[in-house]
Amino acid sequence: MNPLHWTRPHQLAWAVISLLGAVLGVMLGFIHSPFFSIMQPWQVFVEWLSRPQSYWLWPSFGFLIAGLVFYAAQLFRRAN
Repeated sequence: MNPLHWTRPHQLAWAVISLLGAVLGVMLGFIHSPFFSIMQPWQVFVEWLSRPQSYWLWPSFGFLIAGLVFYAAQLFRRAN
């Protein structure tokens, strides 16, 4: 099942789900960072985002995992 042959709505849903996975990855990365233990962590969130070397793996894995889960769901749906 080739994703390039999916309909546009399925491709768009796959992209949106993958991007939401990346956003969730950024949030989880921030929660696990030492900046989150500061008294008001959301004020330093922008400062943390300006240093991608400390968090780049989190959104990458979030994007990849969410995209693979969506693809697996499409495979299982097609098999049934």
